[in-house]
Amino acid sequence: SIGSNLLAWPQEQIIKCLVQYHPDDEPMLRLEQEAQIKALYDASKVSGHELLLEIIPPKDHPSSHPDVMVRSLKRLYNLGIYPAWWKIEAQSAQVWQQLDELIQQRDPYCRGVVLLGLNAPVEDLAAGFAEARHSRVCQGFAVGRTIFREPSRAWMAGEIDDAALVSRVQSTFNWLIESWRESRA
Repeated sequence: SIGSNLLAWPQEQIIKCLVQYHPDDEPMLRLEQEAQIKALYDASKVSGHELLLEIIPPKDHPSSHPDVMVRSLKRLYNLGIYPAWWKIEAQSAQVWQQLDELIQQRDPYCRGVVLLGLNAPVEDLAAGFAEARHSRVCQGFAVGRTIFREPSRAWMAGEIDDAALVSRVQSTFNWLIESWRESRA
């Protein structure tokens, strides 16, 4: 079981679970996903590990309500799922305000939200940082492919050497850090 496996994990390790979830999914799919998420959340409580729940609504979902992220988190809270962290894609300033209110009301002990990248261009991530600038719950960003995908591709193709790989990754990461700081200034 997931619970017995977690007992062997170092206590400082955080459980990260990525779920393609939409509150308007077909009921059988949604209920199965929710049961699995709830089981993982319950196991995290027993083991004492923090849970980071990454919610990505399917891009091809027929429902296009702009409040999908707010409704997703609300639904999971209604099921008694309270992760320490949420990881979501960039939202509009209006949605961030709704998320702030929801999380403060339903889970004031939530450690916060981190933005995911979904391999977006750095300029798009910076725009997302700006939209989240007034959010009290958005604590930062956790992106990977945006930072390392292209330099890694070039390195594996033999187009750049180790030093260039490190330099490009570092440059992109530093640019994102500066963009985040500027959005919070």
